[in-house]
Amino acid sequence: MTMSEKVNIEVRDEGTVVLITPVFKQAKKWIDENVQVESWQWLGQGFAVDHRCAEDLLEGMQNELGGIQYL
Repeated sequence: MTMSEKVNIEVRDEGTVVLITPVFKQAKKWIDENVQVESWQWLGQGFAVDHRCAEDLLEGMQNELGGIQYL
């Protein structure tokens, strides 16, 4: 990510799960339209996914939204 690119998604690797948090409404809208997230996966503003699924999901998000920041 370049310094001029805005952050759309924040990612925290918590070991067995990865927490993905949309920063802007457009990112949340993209998630709602493209990702099947169960209600129990949401933790505050972000959602948790198994680390084995996260790589492909984040690749798709990067291609569509850009601006992924790993915390």
